[in-house]
Amino acid sequence: MSSSPLKVAIVGCGGISGPYGASLNTKPDKIEIIGAYDVDAERAKNWTTQHGGKPYATLDALLAEDAIEAVVNLTIHHAHAEVSQAALNAGKHVHVEKPLATTLQDGIETVRLAEAKGLRLSASPFTFLGEAQQTWLKALRDGRIGKPQVVYSAMNWGRIEYWHPNAAPFFSTGVGPMLDVGVYALTLLTTAFGAVKRVTAFGGIQQPKRVQRDGRVFYVETPDLVVSGLEFESGVYGRLTASFLVGGSKEASGSEVHGETGALFIGSNHDFNCGVEIQQGGKWEPLPYIHEPFRGVEWGRAMFDLSDSLRTGSPQRATGRQALHVLDICLASVESIRTGAAIHTTTRFEPPEPYYN
Repeated sequence: MSSSPLKVAIVGCGGISGPYGASLNTKPDKIEIIGAYDVDAERAKNWTTQHGGKPYATLDALLAEDAIEAVVNLTIHHAHAEVSQAALNAGKHVHVEKPLATTLQDGIETVRLAEAKGLRLSASPFTFLGEAQQTWLKALRDGRIGKPQVVYSAMNWGRIEYWHPNAAPFFSTGVGPMLDVGVYALTLLTTAFGAVKRVTAFGGIQQPKRVQRDGRVFYVETPDLVVSGLEFESGVYGRLTASFLVGGSKEASGSEVHGETGALFIGSNHDFNCGVEIQQGGKWEPLPYIHEPFRGVEWGRAMFDLSDSLRTGSPQRATGRQALHVLDICLASVESIRTGAAIHTTTRFEPPEPYYN
């Protein structure tokens, strides 16, 4: 197989594209940046000046570039499916930021298209690949707490309009806290415990009127607080709270699982270097990392993993199939709130291979 770096282009040069570009450039043996496109041509120009490659005037021009093997889709939530499908139709592998799509049908079609064309679909969140997360997952695999029975998780992201320059789209139909940040927890939990078969949720719009930093007023269209009850096929029961209300919570954004003989806690579903603890005999103690952790999030990690998979045949871990199941859970939670009924999921996936054994 080829040992050359995977040649990629960025589509969408907003806030998260900077961390992606900086990270991708740390491993030139795995990734080569060819260029970027954004609906704002000046942003694409500025991005390529800083991170490399050339700006493309149109998405079609970028997709027509034979040198580009894979597209990193960092567009706004509602554009994810359209851009991913355009890239797949152009013969490009894709990594898409979360969520995979904002409707289940669009998610299904994106996965179907990738598989029909024999192309790779990589998807965020990939944070389950972090060293802290892999330490937590290995302790579960090794039976350190016996059979898992119940898991509690939270993604309390606060009032994002306080800091995000364009917060309104995050509160629109098809997004909200479940699809924007709940996905971090759900990807970790489904990696650990497999598919969720049924969801029962409650919540709603607690603060309908929001004010952005620039003074613009907007109104919330989807629940800004979701408490979702999760029934896993493996027999584990779980609870996930996702919120665009609560900030600075002691519960924060971690997960705690209790088994037959003990418990495991991870302080963040997101950060690679968060604390991991084990409880056996009633006392919580730090659990040593299985590998020296990256500080924060290594934003290029899913692309490095994809590059390795394409070049060496190693497993691809951040997959469209798992992202589709996570999307299914998110939308089932919102539907359960709307109807007051339990909702069965309809998708399944193969859990990813460990990043560290």
